[in-house]
Amino acid sequence: MKDDLNFHIITALEMPNFYERSIAFFEQAWSGVFPHDFDGDKDSFALYQVYPEYRYALIETATQQMIALGNCVPVVWEGNFERLPDEGVTWAMTQALADHSQGNQPNILCALAITVIPEYRGRQISSFMLQQMKKIAQDRKLASLIVPARPTLKHLYPLTPMERYITWQNEHGLPFDPWLRTHIRNGANLVRICPKSASIIDTISNWEARVNMRFPETGDYIIPGGLLPLKIDYTNNQGSYIEPNVWMYYNLA
Repeated sequence: MKDDLNFHIITALEMPNFYERSIAFFEQAWSGVFPHDFDGDKDSFALYQVYPEYRYALIETATQQMIALGNCVPVVWEGNFERLPDEGVTWAMTQALADHSQGNQPNILCALAITVIPEYRGRQISSFMLQQMKKIAQDRKLASLIVPARPTLKHLYPLTPMERYITWQNEHGLPFDPWLRTHIRNGANLVRICPKSASIIDTISNWEARVNMRFPETGDYIIPGGLLPLKIDYTNNQGSYIEPNVWMYYNLA
């Protein structure tokens, strides 16, 4: 995608109704469960209030339609990138709020999500949004960008462990998954899996309503959009979905 007059970037700081529009955007962008559920929790709203300049949208100038959304947060990380937390997105959101409340000075930027509406996918818009995120980091003198990446096609292979999935390659020796491949082409290093990046724990009836399925007994179930099976436990009336993502790292220094 080329940056031209047909589109422009705007941040939540510059658009008063940004949060409301972003919720409507996610309803349009995701027909299934994920990752809309993750974005709508209390920490996400708190981060929107604290760091509105780190949430941005690509707007089609003629229609004022939101085409894509980017969401990132500044955090403090002093350790080796090989030791980034297992909790991925969950850690980043919690850490960003803690750093803000404690007055800590962030030194890196962590991506939370880049989402493009279906009719605009496949046009390199995700790469454009990724470059915008890198620019945000560089403008604020943050030396690194880390990304708990959610592989685009993993939901088609929910029974394949993420450890195996990330080793798959295309005919050019690049990652099989398009989103992981985009990161590699943009200069990222694949660090490791974050096995507990995001989670939804809920009652069985709520899960049945969420995915429009019935779960007759305790067991593992493949659900729409899930990167791995949902675990149903009738003893505790609980459905557990704990999603792995993949840590990627950009050196921006």
